Amino acid sequence: MVKIPTVTYEALGVTTLDRERIHELRAYAKELPGTAPADGSSTGIYRNVQALDELRVDFPRIKTLHDIFQAGLRANAKGNCLGWRPVYYDYEAQVVKAKGYVWLTYEQVNERIKAFGNGLVKIHKDISGSDDRFNFGVYSINNPEYVIADYGCHLFSLALVALYDTLGEETSEYILNHAEVPIIATTLDKIQKLIKLAPKCPKLKAVILMDGNLAKSNELSASVNLGKQGLSAFGIKLFLFSEVEEIGKKNVITPRLAKPEDPCAISYTSGEIFLGSACIDYANLHVLGTTGTPKGAIILHKNVVAFIRGEYDVGISPFYPTDVYISYLPLAHIYEKGNINASLVHGSAVGFYQGDTALLLDDIAALKPTIFCSVPRLLNRIYERIIIGAESGSAFKKSLFHRAVDAKLANYKASGQLTHAFWDRLVFSKVQQLLGGRVRFIASGSAPISGDVLTFLRIAFSCPVTNGLGQTESAAGTSIALPKDRDVGHAGPPISCNEVKLVSVPEMRYTASDKPFPRGEIWIRGGNVFGGYFKDEEKTKETVTEDGWLKTGDIGYIDKKGRIYVVDRKKNIFKLAQGEYVAPEKIENAYQKSNLAAQIYVHGDSLQAELVAIVVPDAEFLIPLAREHGILPANTPNPGPTVANAPPHPLLKSLAQNDKIKDLILQDLNKVGKEQGLKGFELAKAVHLDVEGFSGENGLLTPTFKLKRNEAAEKFRPVIDAMYKVLNEKAVRGKI
Repeated sequence: MVKIPTVTYEALGVTTLDRERIHELRAYAKELPGTAPADGSSTGIYRNVQALDELRVDFPRIKTLHDIFQAGLRANAKGNCLGWRPVYYDYEAQVVKAKGYVWLTYEQVNERIKAFGNGLVKIHKDISGSDDRFNFGVYSINNPEYVIADYGCHLFSLALVALYDTLGEETSEYILNHAEVPIIATTLDKIQKLIKLAPKCPKLKAVILMDGNLAKSNELSASVNLGKQGLSAFGIKLFLFSEVEEIGKKNVITPRLAKPEDPCAISYTSGEIFLGSACIDYANLHVLGTTGTPKGAIILHKNVVAFIRGEYDVGISPFYPTDVYISYLPLAHIYEKGNINASLVHGSAVGFYQGDTALLLDDIAALKPTIFCSVPRLLNRIYERIIIGAESGSAFKKSLFHRAVDAKLANYKASGQLTHAFWDRLVFSKVQQLLGGRVRFIASGSAPISGDVLTFLRIAFSCPVTNGLGQTESAAGTSIALPKDRDVGHAGPPISCNEVKLVSVPEMRYTASDKPFPRGEIWIRGGNVFGGYFKDEEKTKETVTEDGWLKTGDIGYIDKKGRIYVVDRKKNIFKLAQGEYVAPEKIENAYQKSNLAAQIYVHGDSLQAELVAIVVPDAEFLIPLAREHGILPANTPNPGPTVANAPPHPLLKSLAQNDKIKDLILQDLNKVGKEQGLKGFELAKAVHLDVEGFSGENGLLTPTFKLKRNEAAEKFRPVIDAMYKVLNEKAVRGKI
């Protein structure tokens, strides 16, 4: 465990007494008296108990993202700020390897921010003849230059427009044209994609190569020259990142610092058909589907600052100058933007992964982070790896592990204590090495995570593991579970920068008068509510009311402690032929608790009376099942845990065609579904097994691991139709 230094928070102008002890209160949020309408159309307004008199939307000395970095600079000028692992080619082993982390200090980063910002504005003036503000594009994985460019924009009130690494050509073209991006920074591997887009993006006039500083070998120089030639054919100039900095050093321009109400980013959603799009849905949210034209959510400086203030007040932030954060979630998303800024405001070090999630654990071992923000998909794998490792040992080791788990769980449930002098040293110190051995805080986001897994990870890593509720339009945060709250299944109370009310949805039978707790659509209002959709007043009016309430589209209830529980989605539902309403994500969340399903897509529509499912089977559990039922030979070896980005297990393709396997998986899914409280009409009646899986590369997942429902329906339409054909024929025969 990392020893936390004794620090003061004078730089932020806030105290720690209330945030350190809020978990001891009987209620974490309360309904303001006299705010409930007489007609019962909604509850009253709920606020965090720290903000009953006034919402807390910023810090005395921090109002913008520029202020955030300056606070970190004051706190830790000589300390590590941004780090990365240089890669090299091992000719003897014939593989690419990574060295240890190399660091830039806060002072060094500050100088590069100023140089890049000056150079960027000078280049824009040269190519456009204008001093006007513009939208600056970034098309890259996370790296130090990404952050330097971002803060360089804040010096001159420019908004950053990020392209996700996995976006398709049409979506990238749409965003570049819609946001009228004249300059974009990218990496060498994406130059050819931009050359292909160039004739379709007339506003694009310059490209900045982020890894240009590496272009010293003949091979890289040749690639850069080809890029220059390809882009110049369309009147687009190519600059190395280092060249922009040199231009900036020679052309110092008076900064035009952003105001709190200015945009810091235009964050394009994946085009969801419902409100609350592009959610980084923390652990209690459903995995959301996407379709349609992307919408550009205007994120204001004050939105991100408000979110960080909300994090601070529930005890998640601050980090410390001694903390180390690993950045691997997409920095193009508002959630990671918030994480980075929450780290840098306190002078913490941020280390970037190499860009390959398959190598993430290797990067973690090298970095040894103290703060780890992740997604359930990875946390579930870590959990499974721990359990499988324990179960595969000797009888003595298994017994020892179970005794350790039981002892720590009992101790935690009784006292809230996460550490244990004996069992941590004997058993869990080895587990903790999976994340480098120093992690003191874990946050889970993007999809649901089981309460059992959440609790196990807390005692396994001897640190708080928390979750919450949020979306792009709320700058990633609406509510967050308190780190010292031992209960699971909720998303915590409203954070101190926003207030919440539940609006009745009578057509779905959710009302503010429901017992034992009021239920309805979650609406929020506060400093973190975004500035509307770029060039889309109609969608903005649909999403935000005239008096500032953001309609999240999530259905939830609030318990007696003021904690929010998400139970449904307002718009992402459909009606079956017999009139029953179905929320597919709710079913997918329940089915995901089956070990046999690595991923799942549940499909239904108003022309059909039953649901069908596309299941990506998990070889680790499916192969033993097939062996147990005589489908595979008794000597078939067990596969290990599935590795990210690895090809499907060679046995999966044949097993996926086996009808008995399909029946076994369907039986297990529905057994688990019933245990999770699914009704009969919510159970799938047929499954198709897909071994390829859902990923960003095949266009079925967004960068934040949400299922693109429209794309999935289109891709699997032939097998969906085939399943319904069989089900309908059976129904006809049954009637005859």
